[in-house]
Amino acid sequence: MKTFKILKNGTLIHSETPGQLAGWRPGKIFGRLDCWSGKKNMKPENRVFFHTIEDAVREGYRPCKNCKPLNQEDFESVKHLIPDCESVDEFYGRARR
Repeated sequence: MKTFKILKNGTLIHSETPGQLAGWRPGKIFGRLDCWSGKKNMKPENRVFFHTIEDAVREGYRPCKNCKPLNQEDFESVKHLIPDCESVDEFYGRARR
């Protein structure tokens, strides 16, 4: 049985389902599972999955600029986790920290 590494609350857990989002660990970027740039460029050992956008943001990941997994409504639900960003566009442009 194949399992996926899900990052939740700073801990990797194993799940039979990948979650809603994939993340690239070296760059701390998350995106949709069908994102072309993630599928092409991401080595399996650098890939992690998230159940929710909030999980990804809480772990310090920023959204992918190619697939744009975050809309304004999503941003409103997580902006309390990123106090240095006032808008979704600002969050997309945020440099890695």
